[in-house]
Amino acid sequence: MVRTFKTVGLGTEKKKKQHTIRPVAVLIYLILTGVSSISSSALANSDIEFNADILDLKDKQNIDLSDFSRAGYIMPGRYEFVVRVNNNELPELYNINYVVPANDPKGSEACLPPELIHQIGLKPEWTEKVKYQDNGSCLDISSIPGMTVNASLGNGNLILTIPQAYLEYSAPNWDPPSRWDHGISGVLFDYNVNANVTDPAKGKQRQQVTGLGTVGANLGVWRFRADWQASYQHTTGLPDSTENSWKWNQLYLYRAITQLGARLVMGETYSRSDIFDNFRFTGINLSTDDNMLPPNLRGYAPEVTGVAKTNAKVTISQQGRVIYETQVAPGPFRIQDINDAVSGKLDVRIEEQDGSVQEFQMDTASIPYLTRPGRVQYKLSAGKPSDMNRNMEGPIFGMGEFSWGISNGWSLYGGSLVSGDYNSVSAGIGRDLMALGAISFDATHSWAKIPSDDKRYHGGSYRLSYSKRFEQINSQVTFAGYRFSERDFMSMNQYLDRRYRGGEEDNNKELYTIMFSKQFPEWGLSAYLNYSHQTYWNKPNNDNYNLSLAKTMDIGSFKNINLSLSAFRNKFN
Repeated sequence: MVRTFKTVGLGTEKKKKQHTIRPVAVLIYLILTGVSSISSSALANSDIEFNADILDLKDKQNIDLSDFSRAGYIMPGRYEFVVRVNNNELPELYNINYVVPANDPKGSEACLPPELIHQIGLKPEWTEKVKYQDNGSCLDISSIPGMTVNASLGNGNLILTIPQAYLEYSAPNWDPPSRWDHGISGVLFDYNVNANVTDPAKGKQRQQVTGLGTVGANLGVWRFRADWQASYQHTTGLPDSTENSWKWNQLYLYRAITQLGARLVMGETYSRSDIFDNFRFTGINLSTDDNMLPPNLRGYAPEVTGVAKTNAKVTISQQGRVIYETQVAPGPFRIQDINDAVSGKLDVRIEEQDGSVQEFQMDTASIPYLTRPGRVQYKLSAGKPSDMNRNMEGPIFGMGEFSWGISNGWSLYGGSLVSGDYNSVSAGIGRDLMALGAISFDATHSWAKIPSDDKRYHGGSYRLSYSKRFEQINSQVTFAGYRFSERDFMSMNQYLDRRYRGGEEDNNKELYTIMFSKQFPEWGLSAYLNYSHQTYWNKPNNDNYNLSLAKTMDIGSFKNINLSLSAFRNKFN
């Protein structure tokens, strides 16, 4: 196989001597560059002389080897390379020009264009320090201290070695923000539809179709979204009845701000606070987004557990908005793929095939509030609270919260919500106990005034959270927590409920929560415990127990048989 290298104009003042590269010369070149690479470190600044007399060729006088007197020399020209940055391969092929440096007429160097430099993942502070030469077309390699460039024509690799401290985090399954693009413009329609037919032996047949999803459009960096939910129900009998509804949950506009690792949202949204209770509002929100982090650096997502007596439909909603819906088989279920942005109290509804319904509420547990060392996470919001019918409630508010990873073991977090008649402030600290797990503690205090009774309420709420995985015994305390709230403590949701609806919804007192799992690999057995106990100042307690055992086994020719035993109890209101 003969490879031809085309020499291009280099724009130097001195006219380049033309050479004819024959197949044997290419072979000699490959041999010599291979030998020279062995001693490249010792001879990088000196020339190598070759004795052409050893070549048994008739036209050896026409072969000029002077260009190869430098270790690692590559003839000027244009080459296609796979670019590797510290052994991490970039996804595209790049055409790289090798040119003659102005200060070294006998040498050659790679001309790394700006579009390539933008893809290698330099940290912002180093991106600003990068310099270019040749009218901005080639990187000045000396502007990145410690950077080296090596090419291997044999396997088509261009290897860039850059000190790791200058680069953004990178992983095989994740690209740093410098390699992201804005995607394509277009429209989308996302849907999730469930259909059920209930036909009891005695009674009315019910046909039900429910759905939820998103309608949206992308234009450049901006995304418009409209979340919807719909239902249709037809019941046969005397008389027949039909009910249907379509509701727009949220209308909002958002975009990513990659320089801040954050997302900007405008319109109808939720506070999604890690400190204060979650509530709906219309306004603007700027918050750091875990989705911009590598998968192994992202935060916790809640899970919902329960037991279905028959083939059932499970609907998870929050403040009237359906956020998840699925069909489950009889027996215990665990729903773990809820969006990690969901927080606060969830309403769970289990509709059985026989028409019976189970309903209960659960708090989404959050692991101790820890932030990776040196990272600051924040959420800033401003607007006006609103309900599902888009009615504005309460005064204009401003809210901010942060979490700062002080060191490898300590995290500091806090925040404040200010809205005139309702104000609250919170502060907390988290500690990674290493072998003993992780723990955090925070205190929140609220001040509220209800105009109708002209009374002022103020009180505190205190929370302790713990999480630990015990590798030696294959068990894990996913979350264990305790929270105590004084009688006059109010969240924003409780304040709005008292002010506009005259209620005292969920005047919480104490909450105990534990999620514990244990594996018995030698028996193929796993155990799971979920327990929560909520007490109130103004209504009966709420208890939720769920204990399940699961085993996988083989019996004769029957493989992968799953056996499960579950005990559960939900006592609500």
